[in-house]
Amino acid sequence: AEGNPAGLSSGVAGDDYVRELTEWILGKLVRAVAKPVGFLARSSFMLSRVRALEESGKDILSKMEKGRRIADAMVREYYWGRLALVYVFKGDIDSRRVFTWLSLLERLGDTESLVSPERVGEAKLEPLGSEGDVDTYTPVKWVESYDGEAFSLERLCEEKLCAVPIRDVESFREFSSVYLVPLVERAAGRGRVILEGSKVRVRVTKDYEIWRVEGAGVTANIVLPVAGESR
Repeated sequence: AEGNPAGLSSGVAGDDYVRELTEWILGKLVRAVAKPVGFLARSSFMLSRVRALEESGKDILSKMEKGRRIADAMVREYYWGRLALVYVFKGDIDSRRVFTWLSLLERLGDTESLVSPERVGEAKLEPLGSEGDVDTYTPVKWVESYDGEAFSLERLCEEKLCAVPIRDVESFREFSSVYLVPLVERAAGRGRVILEGSKVRVRVTKDYEIWRVEGAGVTANIVLPVAGESR
């Protein structure tokens, strides 16, 4: 929010400020994707949470008096490794300012999905056409055809979800899509499995193009909407 680039009113504060700033950034963002740098390790464990903050004190006391639990448990799956995060912005935003914003970030996500940035750099975009290999996750609805042996189909969140509170499954489905995820599982010994990045051959629809991103130690092929303005 340095310098108030979004031009938000001085009277906007708290959650409203965060929401409006997020919506402004989303309006400047073309895509945000992640690509593994090396392998990813996967592990699962049981997580117990106390939901005391989501209920009134009276309800919690009532449950305790009846000997009922005020905590629940779930199996969570975590991935460990290094990722390259690629942000593509429209050309009317000051790239130096974006570079400063990203450089000041100490972490992305929260305690359950924490990513600590190591470095920030700028990259160049090169158009590759409507057919080729892609090594970043891509919405299935953006492609006419796809082929490959090492990928999966997963429902993932879209970028715009970060500005929308999700309270139920229906809301999640509204702001998510099925993606091609180019990852392959490999045995790592002792029954363990690691994940490595792969490639998927795709032909995109007329409204999208394949681009190569190169710079800051990262090379990736991503699918972007046909540019109506520079990037």
